[in-house]
Amino acid sequence: MYIANNEAAVSSRGILGFMPRGIRRYMYGIDLDGVCEIHMRLGKPLIFNYSNASRYLNTKGQLTPIPASTLTVTREHIDEAMEIATAASVYSVRDEMKNGFLTIAGGHRIGITGTAVIKEDKVSFIKDISALNYRLAGEVTGAADKVVPRILCDGHIKNTLIISPPGAGKTTMLRDIARQLSYKSYRVSIVDERREIAALSEGRSAFDLGFSTDVLESADKAEGMLMVLRSMSPDVIVTDEIGRQEDIDALERITNSGCAVIASIHGRNIEMIKRRPDLKRMLGFFDFAVTLSRRDGVGTIEEALTEW
Repeated sequence: MYIANNEAAVSSRGILGFMPRGIRRYMYGIDLDGVCEIHMRLGKPLIFNYSNASRYLNTKGQLTPIPASTLTVTREHIDEAMEIATAASVYSVRDEMKNGFLTIAGGHRIGITGTAVIKEDKVSFIKDISALNYRLAGEVTGAADKVVPRILCDGHIKNTLIISPPGAGKTTMLRDIARQLSYKSYRVSIVDERREIAALSEGRSAFDLGFSTDVLESADKAEGMLMVLRSMSPDVIVTDEIGRQEDIDALERITNSGCAVIASIHGRNIEMIKRRPDLKRMLGFFDFAVTLSRRDGVGTIEEALTEW
């Protein structure tokens, strides 16, 4: 299980700047340590989700387990939150919004639901936004302490797959694996399509990723992995949320080149991954797999496998 540290708490405080004023004014006295998500639903109470509990914000600036007489999210709250998150230019982030989320400073992600605008059979935008889910990123130094010794074998890095349901800590685990390998002088390249692992701002990461880590942000994952393979001579490529056929094809090329890959994928366990023929093929490119859950808190290691 991850142990929250002061750095993670400080990172979480940065979310206040993205809250609408009508909500922010009640949040200054709240301890955000341990909060995984802040969920706004139009006309519903504001919810603070922890790994094993939910709390509601009342008008006294207190968190309570009882949803009655708590702060209700209004249309004005959601509209102002979107204005802040997009720097008053929603159309400038249309390409990101069509995926159902925005990534903001600090690596925090805002999930978005509402009415999908369909063009050419694909989602092109989301309008009439009805809910925002702030998923708080945190730096947890040491999150990968039990995993990194298993990844390294006689100076070589095993191709490693992190399997995790949403919100169970896979990105935090990847971030700390990258940091630890970098400080061991391995050349690490992070391909950060969703801007969550490194959370770059003007070329600098919000997190400690070590001294020998390069980051390619916002590029298509499959294309980005091949780009850094050609240009940065990495010992290992780290990326998040693989699963498309293009990702799998890129993984095959990279692992055949001799470069290691450490990646994550959504799932409860390896059996779920094996049910899909394309993903079953993908498992052949990996030497080691770790399954995470929230059973004993975010980042609980359920399994560490070398055979499946």
